Amino acid sequence: MKKAILFVILLAIFSVAVNAQSSKTDKSKQTAKTEQAPLKDHVCTAACSNGNHVYAHGEKGHVCTAACTQTQAKTTDKPMALKDHVCTSACKDGNHVYAHGEKGHVCTDACKKM
Repeated sequence: MKKAILFVILLAIFSVAVNAQSSKTDKSKQTAKTEQAPLKDHVCTAACSNGNHVYAHGEKGHVCTAACTQTQAKTTDKPMALKDHVCTSACKDGNHVYAHGEKGHVCTDACKKM
């Protein structure tokens, strides 16, 4: 009886040890999850004018900056620190176009989808 109980315990330990090791197929599944999603086509907004486009993060044509990496690194627990507004070609006649993450920006539904 003692041998049977010992055998069952050793069998359980062995099966846990075998499953604890990851295989190459597990790693490929993990890297597939961390790859970026395909970029969306650009959709013009009110910020786009006179052939100058303002590309949102995740759209074709967008070039990531340090602000993008800060946005990606943020967690839902702590709010993102807002940076000062820097005028671009979209700002004209005293009307400013605030980018997501800049002081003065008001989030829309498009921002919440990012």
